[in-house]
Amino acid sequence: MKTFIFGFIFAFIFIALSIVVFYLFGRDIWYPYYEKYFIEQDVAPLECPKCPEPQTRIIERNITIVKKIEENLTSIQRLKRYLADSDFIIYPDKLTLIAIKHEKKLEVWGELNSQWRHIHDYNFTAFSGKLGPKLKEGDRQIPEGIYGISYLNPNSKFHLSMKIDYPNSFDKKMAKRDKRVNLGGDIMIHGSDKTIGCIPIGDESIEELYFLAQKVGIKNIKVILSPVDFRYMSVNIKNDRYPWLKELYANIKKEMQPFISK
Repeated sequence: MKTFIFGFIFAFIFIALSIVVFYLFGRDIWYPYYEKYFIEQDVAPLECPKCPEPQTRIIERNITIVKKIEENLTSIQRLKRYLADSDFIIYPDKLTLIAIKHEKKLEVWGELNSQWRHIHDYNFTAFSGKLGPKLKEGDRQIPEGIYGISYLNPNSKFHLSMKIDYPNSFDKKMAKRDKRVNLGGDIMIHGSDKTIGCIPIGDESIEELYFLAQKVGIKNIKVILSPVDFRYMSVNIKNDRYPWLKELYANIKKEMQPFISK
């Protein structure tokens, strides 16, 4: 009987420790399922059947052919090819980066003769969180809003990185209104294929974008982080916990309007 009791206690302790270890160190395995089935989605995309098809989707149909041509080019050569295809003789004076969480895509736009020209798209190589803004440290969310670039890091553990200046003044103002603290930070656009709230685009892609950012200058870069492509879609806000979301999304939609391919 004692042997049975000791065996039961040992098995119970072993299972409990295994669960704790898996919870602490296996988050990348279990959290996506928890997130998918148990976390309520505050923001859901709404398709727009009458909207025109985005030009970037049309371009993506030929991406396999383009990649074959670019296989033997360096990152700088590829970047110069994108610029030339968009009629840039020199580097743009300004850049706007548009990250769309629903499509997991980062668009790059440059200013040419006071007009915005689409340069290239980069697909996210990983994604965490859900649609909706970043609210606190550790929520794995990509922020949503209008930002700039704080600095470029050539020594990033994710190859290269560009720091987004989250939280901005709007984030801080709404957090104060909600009485939220510990908003988090260190949100990057970087290489590799891992993320807990940043925007990874792969090593080759970050080399191109990083070099372009150096040439343009971080003071001349705007970053728009959006839940969906508001030029072609809308969203359904499922509850009113954060009434300021409507204002935020109206601002993002307004900022995105000039960036439509001809």
